[in-house]
Amino acid sequence: MSADVVPRKTAETTATHPAGDSSARSRTIRVEARLRVGEELDLGAAGRSVGDQFVFSGNLVSTGGPEDRLVGRFGGFCVITDLERNAGQCSSTAVLPEGQITVQGEQAGIPVPGPVVNAITGGTGEFREARGQVTQRVSTPATWHLTFEVLDVRPQRTGDGRSPSEAPMPTTPPSFPGK
Repeated sequence: MSADVVPRKTAETTATHPAGDSSARSRTIRVEARLRVGEELDLGAAGRSVGDQFVFSGNLVSTGGPEDRLVGRFGGFCVITDLERNAGQCSSTAVLPEGQITVQGEQAGIPVPGPVVNAITGGTGEFREARGQVTQRVSTPATWHLTFEVLDVRPQRTGDGRSPSEAPMPTTPPSFPGK
């Protein structure tokens, strides 16, 4: 998975969901995914074989302003299922301030996939009822551009009416009984 997250206030496209909760909306997020870890695991038979995996993680960066800005992280894995096409089933998660977005689908060209559109399968926080799709383009083997088209984004509110990403962070670390 790769990401090119557009800052929420400048790269968001919203629309009210026609049926149901009036607070639901659509959102487009464009980010650049910068791979930090990319490991191919040779499992089972020696050499490339069905069941081998590619495990990856990195940072999500907004490139839409005067300077790049870290907006989240991502991680996932692909399991090789088709040797002829060098394709596999992939699962990944984008972690953003508003919550997580999970993505799943087939990709060809592992570990450097070609352009692909995969399904958004769910999420947490504001993305807890998310669905939609993510388009991935590879710029370099370590830089991927992602466009998330997220449907059913539902803002969460704290007791004071702010979303969790707007709420102030605690100034003291949490305490754990017995520690």
